[in-house]
Amino acid sequence: MTMIDRLLKVQEYLNGSEAPRFLDYYSAEHYTGYIVLKEDSEIGYLKIAAGHVDEVGCGDIPKDAIYIGAGGAARIWDHLKDSYQRSIQTVNVNFQSDPEWNVFGPKLLNRQFNTTLSHVCRVYSYVRDGEELYCDAPPREPSLPVDTDFSYVRGFYINVKGCKTYVETNDGPPDKGIIVALHTAGRECRQYHELLKIFKDKYRIYAPDMPGHGKSMPLSGNKVIMNNEDYVKWIWDVTCALGVDKPIYIGCSMAGGIVYYMAIEHPDAVRAVVCMQGNDDTAVGDPSGMIPLLTHPANNVSVSQRDFSDSMIGRKTSQSRVDFIRWGVATETSVLKKGDFSCCYFLDIKNRMSEVKCPVRIIEGTDDTIYTVKMAEGTMERLVNCPDKKLIAVEGYGHFIAVESPENVAKVIDELIESLDD
Repeated sequence: MTMIDRLLKVQEYLNGSEAPRFLDYYSAEHYTGYIVLKEDSEIGYLKIAAGHVDEVGCGDIPKDAIYIGAGGAARIWDHLKDSYQRSIQTVNVNFQSDPEWNVFGPKLLNRQFNTTLSHVCRVYSYVRDGEELYCDAPPREPSLPVDTDFSYVRGFYINVKGCKTYVETNDGPPDKGIIVALHTAGRECRQYHELLKIFKDKYRIYAPDMPGHGKSMPLSGNKVIMNNEDYVKWIWDVTCALGVDKPIYIGCSMAGGIVYYMAIEHPDAVRAVVCMQGNDDTAVGDPSGMIPLLTHPANNVSVSQRDFSDSMIGRKTSQSRVDFIRWGVATETSVLKKGDFSCCYFLDIKNRMSEVKCPVRIIEGTDDTIYTVKMAEGTMERLVNCPDKKLIAVEGYGHFIAVESPENVAKVIDELIESLDD
């Protein structure tokens, strides 16, 4: 099948069975311009008007055309099927330094419509591989039982250095250990509702919202935390305000790396840490210049983060939990996302990991395309003075492991705390 044949099939899908999804979830109804795809020496394009593919072609892009696009060597296109989500975001991350792979077009336009471009690439991938759309999509449980009793969650405010900070707890017994649970970048404490429920009669959990997140007020002047040093200080101030002695810190993603920082800065106070889908070195920087664009008035992060977030969800995750993760994306704001990415994209404490001496548990979902089991193995090697450390790989789950599989997370936490008692 030639490239023009592939593009004609892509056009048929996007104007037909895929139109509702393409126009709505992937934001194509707002895009007018060209989308360019490159594979080896071939260049093809789709001319789009408000989400409708009016024309496809190969060869030279029309002069003065406004376009975004992606592509390069066929060998890299072959890797799209390695991610069951077939997300171009995964390829962009894995091959960002490969000279034979490029993303085309103005940075802002690419940022605004990266979900549109990603879905075009996804459909093209199925066509080029001669497969039906979503043939490799994982079956998901349609839903989980709906809670009717929410008594295991109590919310309240505390004053943290002048910031009105929201916290939720299960009011569990504190005698075996008190857990301080830190949410992922851009989200808030509802990510821990399932753990609050599982441990309501066993361990006390406090789950705070970072400044400006969830129900917490921002810092003075409508500011949020913008660096890891301030993040560490804020967590400690929360811990002190809650009156927690010997905290057990658990954190996911951005917060997964920061729990190591807490153990380094407060070695005599921190009882243990659990890192979920995090790492001691997530300093990828910002080579594409994305972070400044997060607060650009023409960029809606609750839309532009969709495909990126989807690409990290595990194949075993139930549909109701997928929906919750997606709702988390929909509620993010540009200011807090810029602050959080300014933290996690520049965290590098790997040279200080020898200072971590408290017990450590690392949980890694194998479907996470950003923070991998291999990265966690590197962390394990650097924990040279930590006598009690374990890495637990959880098959079929991804980046939001605390939401995707709280049952597996609970088993690890349970084992950890029981070992502390021993």
